[in-house]
Amino acid sequence: MIICITGVPGVGKSTIAKRLAKEINAILIDINDFAIKNNLYEEYDEAEQTYIVDENKLFQEIDNYIRNLNSKYIIIEGNFAHLYDKGDLYIVIKTDPNILYERLSKERSYPYHKIFTNIWAMNLEVIEDELEEMKKEYYVFYNNKEDDIDNIIREIKRLIENKEKSN
Repeated sequence: MIICITGVPGVGKSTIAKRLAKEINAILIDINDFAIKNNLYEEYDEAEQTYIVDENKLFQEIDNYIRNLNSKYIIIEGNFAHLYDKGDLYIVIKTDPNILYERLSKERSYPYHKIFTNIWAMNLEVIEDELEEMKKEYYVFYNNKEDDIDNIIREIKRLIENKEKSN
């Protein structure tokens, strides 16, 4: 089963994905690291402080990588993991815009325009719109306080169990 965990930077998707992977004995693919380590980016955008990734090459390489894995569960995590169209379960992580502002400004020192862009994308449900366009079922969870992570992981595990029962 391929579980795609996505959301804008700073919502807690990496923390959730790492803990979930440990709890269900899954292989975790950080899509951003995978793209950089495998030189699957076209350029580095200085203004946005981000790599511009060749999505077609990236997803083709992920397919090749996954094909050689022997694991019941694979988690693909990152801010564009939802664009991987072979997922079995799509999870969108969000947070309160004020909390996101604090995380991105204080913990990550993002410039204001990058903080604004990410809050804007989250509030306008850009990820959800892309998933709907792809005709993918998805679940949204809010990570606003410390105990939300435990609850989110518990709910994702329940979704996995239900999906396995229905197949």
